[in-house]
Amino acid sequence: MSKFLKMASVTQKITLALLGIFLMLFLLLHAGINLCMLRSDGGEWYRAAAHFMGTNYIVKVFEVILFATFILHILIALVLQIQNWRARPTRYKVTNKSKTHTGSKFMIYTGILVFIFLCLHMMNFYFVKLGWAEGKYMVEAADIRYADPASMQQHQDKLLAMFSNPDSLAVNPLKPVADNITKADLETVFGTGFTYYEPDFYNIAKELFNNPVYLVIYLLLILALGIHLVHAFPSAFHTLGMNGPRVDKPVKCIGALYAVVVVLMFWSVAVGMNLLY
Repeated sequence: MSKFLKMASVTQKITLALLGIFLMLFLLLHAGINLCMLRSDGGEWYRAAAHFMGTNYIVKVFEVILFATFILHILIALVLQIQNWRARPTRYKVTNKSKTHTGSKFMIYTGILVFIFLCLHMMNFYFVKLGWAEGKYMVEAADIRYADPASMQQHQDKLLAMFSNPDSLAVNPLKPVADNITKADLETVFGTGFTYYEPDFYNIAKELFNNPVYLVIYLLLILALGIHLVHAFPSAFHTLGMNGPRVDKPVKCIGALYAVVVVLMFWSVAVGMNLLY
């Protein structure tokens, strides 16, 4: 029985490591897409990337896999942590001088902070996509043919204002995409049955990052993510057998570098959007 439990624990650790590596790769992709927001094009690149991610069927399948990965990673991490606590139910009277890395002792706590960040991120972005939360929206000019003609005729001034190009020297006085639209204006101008719109994540992010309270919380939670990654990276590869005197130090250095790069990528977008707008 003890051998079976030990084997099950090893299997869980290997699964956790593989899921963690997959999530670490996704973090780089996500941070890279976010960096598009800093391009001085009014969010054109970022919106194009968000549109592709939200409409491509392959990406939609990947999205399901991603959420399953998140859930499994969290559940397995909790199970392993509970098993560790049960294995040592009482505190030592003498301070334990184990060689366990300091970061590993706090992985569960930084993991909780990362989970809080994930929930916050979901509420502000993904829940808007699902229609569970209200945000900002955008409509392509080509899709207004699906709107209620009576509503558009009645609110013609608002409709023109939505598509007006702020650049007076532009060849085309109208924008191909109306952005930063509230749900109320969306229903008023295009009709309650109109569904040809998408979340305007660019303006949602701009508004959030210009909220000082949200900005500080975001930066701190991203820092917690970085601390989590500093230990998670070498831990994952160690679990998969990449350990030893020759590889331990390089893997730890690469992991620390990876964590710093990820944190700086997310921080640069948050601070950049705050300073630029």
